[in-house]
Amino acid sequence: MDAEFWHQRWQSDRIGFHQKQVNAQLAQIWPQLGLAKQSQVLVPLCGKSKDLLWLAALGHEVSGFELSPLAVADFFAEANLKPQKQTLGPYQVWQADWLRIYQGDFFKANQLNQHFDAAYDRAALIALPSHLRVQYVAQLAQLLKPNATLLLITVHYAPEQQQAPPFSVDETEVHALFSPYFSIEKRGQVSEGQANLRVASGELSFFDELCFVLMRK
Repeated sequence: MDAEFWHQRWQSDRIGFHQKQVNAQLAQIWPQLGLAKQSQVLVPLCGKSKDLLWLAALGHEVSGFELSPLAVADFFAEANLKPQKQTLGPYQVWQADWLRIYQGDFFKANQLNQHFDAAYDRAALIALPSHLRVQYVAQLAQLLKPNATLLLITVHYAPEQQQAPPFSVDETEVHALFSPYFSIEKRGQVSEGQANLRVASGELSFFDELCFVLMRK
């Protein structure tokens, strides 16, 4: 999935991955993590997720990273926020209060020389093909402080039934990818069943959302 693929998805409004509500597992599990109010929270490949607003409302300093300028503009417009904009390194930074989005390539984030107390990933890992996931996890590990917490949400289905994002990333792959850098605890699993349109149509046999809490070693 190259940059042009995602730009076209946003331009054509093919954003079925976007959730209109705050993720239920985020709302349930994040408050249990015991993070300080002013923690710096990283949200890679954030799109225009309402999860950003939910995290900022807790008092966190939230930094999203998003490739598409259209997604960033939509986020602030839909939130009725008027961001200030500046160029910082390879990014156009949009900021309103303690919420900012770095518009540009997440894989250049180490150029900012910034490190985070926590991270939340609902749609980043599963957006990437397998050959980029190892690079993504290494980048994420570089950006997090020792003992930082990552709340990771993936999806799991029979991968031979779908060859496009969101990609299936099961528990075995999560451990293979993250165990060099993180301790891992599975905290939740939601089986969508017939509530998922692709399951209901017979396109997929099952579709589960998995939730993990990871701690940077």
